[in-house]
Amino acid sequence: MALVWIGLSLLLYSLSTECLRYPTDKDSARKLFRGWQNEHRKHYRTREQEVYGFEVFHENLKKINELNDLHRSRTEYRINKFADMSVSEFKSKILMPPRKPPQRGTKTCLGSKVTDPLPQSFDWTDKGVVTSVKDQGTVGTCWAFSTIGNIEGQWAIMGKPLTNLSVELLVDCDGTQDVKDGEADCGVFGGWPFLAFQFIQKLGGLETWEDYGYCSGSGKCFPCAPPGYNKTLCGPPESYCLKNQSCAAKLNRTKFITGLEVVSWEQVDKNETIMADQLMKLGPLSIALNAALLQFYHSGIFDPPICDPQDLDHAVLLVGFGQEKSVFGTRDFWKVKNSWGHKWGEEGYFRIKRGVGKCGMNTQVVNAFLKQ
Repeated sequence: MALVWIGLSLLLYSLSTECLRYPTDKDSARKLFRGWQNEHRKHYRTREQEVYGFEVFHENLKKINELNDLHRSRTEYRINKFADMSVSEFKSKILMPPRKPPQRGTKTCLGSKVTDPLPQSFDWTDKGVVTSVKDQGTVGTCWAFSTIGNIEGQWAIMGKPLTNLSVELLVDCDGTQDVKDGEADCGVFGGWPFLAFQFIQKLGGLETWEDYGYCSGSGKCFPCAPPGYNKTLCGPPESYCLKNQSCAAKLNRTKFITGLEVVSWEQVDKNETIMADQLMKLGPLSIALNAALLQFYHSGIFDPPICDPQDLDHAVLLVGFGQEKSVFGTRDFWKVKNSWGHKWGEEGYFRIKRGVGKCGMNTQVVNAFLKQ
């Protein structure tokens, strides 16, 4: 395997700090494709599917080169596990259907005037309150990972053991909806962390990841839609499901973690100075953003020139902020934990430009409060 990748590395036109470029002639692209299949253990059921996968992969090489030319090493894009997905497939399989940020008055938002200057950097990942990066698989369950990441942080900040909490419980069981505002939690088809907080508060607790493991994105389980699933707001549920793999069969209240209860939630003001202040005071925060252009992100500060802040299609966990100094000057960024596995991005994380509401990342910042 090492020899394969040594050979493949020679196909790259440049791995310098200037700009990464992939060769796009078909022979070179096929060699890259075979190496990519080996790395990601990608097998296709039919020859036709493999041919289509290569065609998409080949086109994506060109798109990645264009992105790297555009960003000139300030952000680097590379082939990854999504390399055989078209833009439309990526949006339908990995992201949630785009939705506008729920509108709430500023009076309902956490935050106040920041009197003390912010430090240059702050990061919850080195403070023992952020669990390992997970992988949601090929379903739109990011909202559940973002929700659980926030609660895991709150629990650890209280002095409790850092614990991986069950994401699958939310996916299987949470059908919370607000018909008036057209918002709902839809299992594998997306949801809202603030609705999930309300569900957990009503449920009265959570199980651990070990007791109620994640399987929705692996294709190894087929749970039915969560109780209360709203077809009008969520669309048709999965056509095939197994009741013995669903919420009613798997939920076990006797395994709820003793003392872990959500008592309320609040939204954080969209002013990014206030966001940073609240991040330091409260812990990792659940946020949503437009992630359509994150598909091939590898490193650097994500700063696409066009990114509609009114089309939120992905929920993640805000864990820190900092500054990057380079020949391009000083650039402020946020550090964000994603749910696409540790091989994606910067070991499962990405950085995004701070201070400009990039991709709407400041429009739906929420935090749960636990019983003390």
